[in-house]
Amino acid sequence: MVRFLKRYTGTILILIVLASLLVWWYNNRSFDHNVMAEVPRHDDLDESSLLDGENTSALLEESYYKYYYGFVHEGAEDVKDVHITIPSLNYSAISETGTTVEHNLDGQFGDVIALRDEKSWVEYEVDIPQDGFYRIGMDYYALEGKRSGLVRSIQINGEYPFYQAKQVEFQRMWQEYGEPWYDNQGNEYNPKRQEVFGWQYRDFIDSEAKVAQGFRFYFSKGTHTIRIDAIREPGAIGQLHVYAPQVIPTYEEVSAQYKQNNYKVTSGHYLTFQAELATLRSDPTLKRIEDREPDTVPFNSEAIVLNSFGGLSWREGGQWAEWEIEVPESGLYNIGVRFGQWFLNGFPVQRKVYINGELPFVEMNSVPFPYKQEWQVSNFSQSHEDDYLFYLNEGKNTIRMEVQVGDLGEVLELVTDTSQKMSELTREVIRVTGTNPDPNADWKLDRNIPNIVERLESMAWKIQDAVTMLTLFGVDEGSSEISTLYEARGVIVDMSKDTRSIPARLNQFRELQSSLGLWVNGLSKQSLLMDYIIVKSPDQEWPRPAAPIFVRIGTSINDLLLTFRKNYGGVGTVYDADEEVLDVWIARGRDWVDIIKQMIDEDFTPETGIKVNVNVIPANQSQVLMLANTSGLAPDVALGVDGEVPIDFAVRNALIDLSSFEDYEEVAERFRPGALIPYRYDGGNFALPENQNFYMLFYRKDIMAELGYGEEDMPETWEDVMEIIPILQQNGMDFFYPHAINDTKMAINEFAPFLFQHGGEFYTENGSRSALDSPEAIEAMRMWTGLFTNYKIEKQADFYNRFRSGEMPIGVADYSTYILLSTAAPELTGWWGMKPMPGIRQEDGRVNRSTGGLAQTGMIFKDTEHPEESWEFLKWWTSADAQERFGSELEALLGVEARWNTANVEALQRLPWQAEDIDAILEQWEWFREREVVLGGYYTTRYIANMWNEIVLNGRIVRESVEDGVKEINKELSKKREEFGLDVDERGGTTE
Repeated sequence: MVRFLKRYTGTILILIVLASLLVWWYNNRSFDHNVMAEVPRHDDLDESSLLDGENTSALLEESYYKYYYGFVHEGAEDVKDVHITIPSLNYSAISETGTTVEHNLDGQFGDVIALRDEKSWVEYEVDIPQDGFYRIGMDYYALEGKRSGLVRSIQINGEYPFYQAKQVEFQRMWQEYGEPWYDNQGNEYNPKRQEVFGWQYRDFIDSEAKVAQGFRFYFSKGTHTIRIDAIREPGAIGQLHVYAPQVIPTYEEVSAQYKQNNYKVTSGHYLTFQAELATLRSDPTLKRIEDREPDTVPFNSEAIVLNSFGGLSWREGGQWAEWEIEVPESGLYNIGVRFGQWFLNGFPVQRKVYINGELPFVEMNSVPFPYKQEWQVSNFSQSHEDDYLFYLNEGKNTIRMEVQVGDLGEVLELVTDTSQKMSELTREVIRVTGTNPDPNADWKLDRNIPNIVERLESMAWKIQDAVTMLTLFGVDEGSSEISTLYEARGVIVDMSKDTRSIPARLNQFRELQSSLGLWVNGLSKQSLLMDYIIVKSPDQEWPRPAAPIFVRIGTSINDLLLTFRKNYGGVGTVYDADEEVLDVWIARGRDWVDIIKQMIDEDFTPETGIKVNVNVIPANQSQVLMLANTSGLAPDVALGVDGEVPIDFAVRNALIDLSSFEDYEEVAERFRPGALIPYRYDGGNFALPENQNFYMLFYRKDIMAELGYGEEDMPETWEDVMEIIPILQQNGMDFFYPHAINDTKMAINEFAPFLFQHGGEFYTENGSRSALDSPEAIEAMRMWTGLFTNYKIEKQADFYNRFRSGEMPIGVADYSTYILLSTAAPELTGWWGMKPMPGIRQEDGRVNRSTGGLAQTGMIFKDTEHPEESWEFLKWWTSADAQERFGSELEALLGVEARWNTANVEALQRLPWQAEDIDAILEQWEWFREREVVLGGYYTTRYIANMWNEIVLNGRIVRESVEDGVKEINKELSKKREEFGLDVDERGGTTE
């Protein structure tokens, strides 16, 4: 080997250099603007001429930008000097149910209409005096609900003018009450946040803030109907306003007005207002957070101090926070903030800035905060030669800052539109070539698909236009964040030059489309961290943005030394070892555990007198608990434990049998019976479920309707699914069923629904033998793998993005998909639905939809000296009240993306799910059934994955693959039972 290297070292180095140059050339050719030099534009072509008239997204409404610019191109303009006010009770029609008349809500508007239930609505007729663009807004009062913002939709003359009008959010108001609390280690924690009820005004604006200003609605002269539908949360309408768009003055115009009004420029004043002391905020997720930069005020080198505001929680369009500031005299001041923006690499984030409820001048509609890996100071006027001056009244004033994506909105629109067109083209190609085309065949796509070259060239130019707009926005062309656009542009141009290569590159085309979707989602998140607000006279200097490097190094060294003196595993108040105290270990993130500890200190300990120490352990690392148990250092209670773990401890006699407590059966009724199966062993019950996953059927109403399937026609059984799949594939689409190729642990969960629905079991003879060779199990395996072999559905796919694009308009997915579609796909509002997953029809006509969703549990160790107290704690934690509060607090802290999927049925119904969605979930839960956990069961997990690989990827016969797998599983089951001294007749797991 050494001789070989000596002889060929030079050759190897040359090859490495050539390979590097090749990679460099390939990557940089897409970055070369000359790549577009020979690509013609098609701006003069009507966009519809580029399509073949079979757009599967035809039922979806157009975007706001297309709606607005369509009317602009026809000559539409803003109207002037019009303001129509419609009192709440002056409606023309109203829904029969779900509405009430509220009396004297704060006494401002008298009697008003309230939309209380989902799908309740009210209509108003308005006489429009002249053609043109109008703004629409309303006074609203958020009534007590489930803590989420109000969501309303608006229709004009019975139609949604654009898709953003289907989901407009009207935020609630929140404030802190009480003071921050401190544990006995001096660490600070956020005070509680409570809702403030009162009237607010808000225009109908983009809920994602991707449109810089409020919506402009086009009305022709005459009578029109405006309908407002309740999508989420109850609220009252005070007055509806239809008015001429306001012209916001520029800073130059405002500055001239200052001089006319003889406003005085103040001097000698320098004031700071801590950002963490916001007086109002749009939702309770906006909170104080800790920053360890030494110049951040206040700073505590020895403990956690919540000294800044926002961060990752302050990123969603429309979120706002408001501060009350007090100045000693009326006059002109500079205003700025000390901020951190290291979240969006290479891109500035934006905020709207209101002073005393108004935009002072148009530049405050989109204030940029540039990217940098350290703290900065913004004077709100980076593009202005001099600092802006703001007029403030003596005494109290308010500053409100609201998340704004606006300037990026049109860029994101271009990329989203291109992604959708890529999806449409993909489906058209598949109609010609089929789902598995011969890559060497010449399919003559330029003849079979109208204008395919022109369409590809148009897509490439849209990507190029997006890049150009980003550079004008101040983004460096070499930024890594733009590389996705360069890559997409290069591939599209290559395809336009050689359409014969398209079938072979279709997977690459799809992956790029998914990447573009992720890119858009990422840029939509506009996080910003703030330390304090600066209000100063122009003769005062701005503060330094960050501490010198030697000060920061000193702080880092101090933090390192602190780790040797301080217990970072403990959370909240830590009681001394000589006290009588429960020791609880929780395998979750720090933010989650902070909430649990706060609930313990505020609710559980005062009610029961039981003191609790809480420690954080790494998630998904059960070996930490096993080592602790082996060494005699196990806690009393463990939470967040993976569902398969309790039996590993139960067989070692390390857990308390919870059914030994008198009220166990009463507590067990909180959960679906099938949720308790994995925690049974040898007649005992050794854990309680905390949360659980669930699978549902998701479908696109618009696309399925175009294929001839109404909501009532959605598949009930797998036979129905198999009838739909060929129709989908004939139209270039596909059905989705989850399969994680690189995660063998998931295979057993993917197979379990088919097994249970066929009446099969994983094990027989008390868990001593595999039952996968039974006729029911083999038929289940045949059906499961047949989806991929006979029906050729995708083996792996990004369902969320393909669902949005329309490539996979129907499929089975877990609740995380529900959260994504609810929060990050506003264009699909009203166009997707969720039903229980398909199943097998039984002799009595019912459809067996059995499926599970193994998640996390709580358990009590046998070595505890406080078994009764531990049981009291576990009962409290899994109760409906505690689970509801935890879910609400968690969602308030981290947003709806962290919605707690509690296993407590009552608590699930209390959390802010939409009514029709929770009904579908509860219907699915009627069939909730978890799989058994037995000694050696990891071999079942491994071999089910192997069976799928052999059958689907290698074409092996189902029975042969299953029987060979069962032999190996049985060997391991016997081996593990022998290891633990169990006979065949003894229970070796959760089977009955």
